[in-house]
Amino acid sequence: MENTAMEHSTSGPGANLLTPETLMVILTWVTFFILLFILQKYAFKPLMANMRNREKDIREALENADKAKAQLAQIEEEKQKVLNEAKTQATQIIDQGRKTARDLAADIEAKSRQHAQQIMQSAHEEIIAEKQRLLKTLRQESAEVAISLAGKIIQENMDQEKNRRLVQEAIDQL
Repeated sequence: MENTAMEHSTSGPGANLLTPETLMVILTWVTFFILLFILQKYAFKPLMANMRNREKDIREALENADKAKAQLAQIEEEKQKVLNEAKTQATQIIDQGRKTARDLAADIEAKSRQHAQQIMQSAHEEIIAEKQRLLKTLRQESAEVAISLAGKIIQENMDQEKNRRLVQEAIDQL
């Protein structure tokens, strides 16, 4: 009985833990491979496919981001070119406006000087003409006064025709 008790005590739950049974090892391995097959077929393949799709989507997103960044840089460069062209054109327009204003000012000044010179020339000519006219009038009036005085003085010596001739000669000599 003692042997039987010992057999029972060694074949009990504590003794099997350290020495595995062959059937149990085989069943564990079979269960593991069945579970591995099931997981491979129904879990790992879809998970791996999802991971590949996710990786592909991330790569495409990164490529699109790089393309967008390159396009943004190109647009920024074009914007800078357009701004530089606009700045250059604005500078040219301003410079051309200033040149036109200087040319117009110089033209107006030249025309004003010419007009002033014409006015001065015209006034000078009028003054000379008026002086000539006044001198002629003054000569004639002086001659007439001298004739009338002389005529009163020498009424009997000369006639009217001789007096006029003498006055005219006197005027021409002045």
